[in-house]
Amino acid sequence: MSTAATIEAPTASAGRESPQAAPEKRDGIRFKVAKLQKRVPSPWEAYSLTILLGAAIYIPLSYMVDWLPDLKSPLRYMGGACPLCGGTRAVTALVTGRVLLAIKYNPLALVIFALFIWSMISYLFIVVPFKRRIVLVVTKKQRRVFWLVVLMAFFANWAYVFYAGMYKVPLDPRRSDQQAAIEPGS
Repeated sequence: MSTAATIEAPTASAGRESPQAAPEKRDGIRFKVAKLQKRVPSPWEAYSLTILLGAAIYIPLSYMVDWLPDLKSPLRYMGGACPLCGGTRAVTALVTGRVLLAIKYNPLALVIFALFIWSMISYLFIVVPFKRRIVLVVTKKQRRVFWLVVLMAFFANWAYVFYAGMYKVPLDPRRSDQQAAIEPGS
């Protein structure tokens, strides 16, 4: 009878370390700089670059012309709001200098926007010129806790979006007074 390790040995570990070799175990979260063979963006970097490029074109253009369609979640057509409703307006408010209004529209969208910016900067200034990538090294348990926190943040933000009702409030980037956009009655 052969074990899984001996079955996988010829295919999975050809030219690499033996699967039985115990890696050095560290429990803390740490960063490391990984050396890359190619300068191809990771899926997250490619997604971030695509979204940022699309937003850089769509957001300003949507305020200049009337023929662009509105970006809406399918939940909006049913009268509800998604966890990121107001995200485009939050980023627009942030870019136009209205930070408090941006936070009121959707705080999680601003966190995701910051992660997109970090991903773009990391790719353009670390991966492309140096063929290196900063990697966060975590254990399986830490990864599960991370995804649980992300899930809880999405649900908490969804509750906030419903509570604040800002998904119903349009943003006029030409108006400089934040109060008019914050108070739904005006």
